[in-house]
Amino acid sequence: MRGPGDLNLSDRLSGLAPRWIVEVASAAACVAGAGVLRLTVELFTAQIAPFVFVAPAVLAATLLAGWRAGLGALSVLLIAVWYSILPPARFGPLSADDGAAMVLSAFSALLVIGLAEVFRRVASAAGDDRTAKLEVRDLLLRELNHRVKNNFQMVASLLEMQRRRAVDPGTEAALADALRRVHAMGQAHAYLYSPSDAVGAIDLAAYLRDLCENLADSLLLTGAVRLTCELETGSMSRDRAVAMGLVVNELVTNAAKYAFPDDRTGTILVRLKRIEIGLELTVADDGVGMPPDAEIKSAGLGRRLVESFARQGGAILTRAEGPGTRHVLVLPDG
Repeated sequence: MRGPGDLNLSDRLSGLAPRWIVEVASAAACVAGAGVLRLTVELFTAQIAPFVFVAPAVLAATLLAGWRAGLGALSVLLIAVWYSILPPARFGPLSADDGAAMVLSAFSALLVIGLAEVFRRVASAAGDDRTAKLEVRDLLLRELNHRVKNNFQMVASLLEMQRRRAVDPGTEAALADALRRVHAMGQAHAYLYSPSDAVGAIDLAAYLRDLCENLADSLLLTGAVRLTCELETGSMSRDRAVAMGLVVNELVTNAAKYAFPDDRTGTILVRLKRIEIGLELTVADDGVGMPPDAEIKSAGLGRRLVESFARQGGAILTRAEGPGTRHVLVLPDG
């Protein structure tokens, strides 16, 4: 959102044209605007005060390009009024009343120029102060995000150390699950607080593509089991996209663990496509489906996480069996 100080064309166009050219052009534009406005009003009435449009034109010129532009517009307008409006025309001698009116109009316009210039400088100083505060805020946010990222890495390192020391296979598997979730949360944080200029929106396809690559590496999905991504571009808010990424992380992990026992070959598919009401996100596999023991486990933390993240992302989650397992999330626009 621009403030009043952003009207300063002399500074905003400094890289395109010298300051004096901007000032002259601004004064000329305001003078022309005053002339066009006067001619338009004269189509409806001839009873117009000679100096009625001087102050507005001078004010506009000063706000746009500074006091020199305002003073130039004032000079041209006074000369134009004397030449073409005040009787007798063409710089004839003025009556006492007309001369006094011109002097008073010039004095009033000079006062307008002074006040407008003060306003411009105060607004510019306020804008500079606002910019400085925003830069400090961005610096603090970057530092905070850097510390949070380091904390995620530290937690992941501790979990990895405990996983390697674990003797019980169940404990090792639980720590591996926790480690993958920490990695997913760390990646989600990176996307959620990305320094992108996009206002709260990211490309869900790009996010999921990176996520799938990381999952394929962390789950060692090579050779027998492949992770395939078919992703159409779809923009959505960062918090919804991150929630969908966490859902995909859980579902792909479950498929890799349960759908292909005994070195069975197969494919895990992550597909994002646009439908009439929004986006449809599918995570499916062509494995053996969810066996009874996995059904019991799926009712635990992983299943609750999937349902919670789906609700957080405003998605409608459905599940189908055979062949393999298929989860479909419908993401309505908005």
